[in-house]
Amino acid sequence: MLASACCIPLAAAAVVIVAMHGGGSGNAEAAAPRVTAPACASAKRGVAPPPEISAAVLPPETVITSVTHPQHGMTLVSGVVARPFRSAVEFYVTSLPAAGFMNTAGDAEMDEAESLFTGPGVHGKWKVHGIPMCADAVRLALYVKT
Repeated sequence: MLASACCIPLAAAAVVIVAMHGGGSGNAEAAAPRVTAPACASAKRGVAPPPEISAAVLPPETVITSVTHPQHGMTLVSGVVARPFRSAVEFYVTSLPAAGFMNTAGDAEMDEAESLFTGPGVHGKWKVHGIPMCADAVRLALYVKT
């Protein structure tokens, strides 16, 4: 009984300290789990998201595999989203507008969907398409012009 009375407050204090300090890293981003794509997606090593791309236009499960700048003010991001096709499309249909972006002209087939979008100071296009024999991931192409 005495041990319980001492250990419970000590354990609670430890949990509070860890929560306040993010596990000792001091950096919430560093404490975030690393996203990986399923092996069937054959994704290359991930690269950092470019600063021109708002985090709001990338599903949290995105592994960015390349970033290019084909023209001044334009950024093209390619990657893999570790979500089933329907869930990835649902992200763009619901989460993009919730973040202040608007989908405009769009199109969808059985394993491919795309739409132009506009948002705060940007416009662009997202496109997701299924990966054969890989139900838990889609390929993503995203371009943004600022």
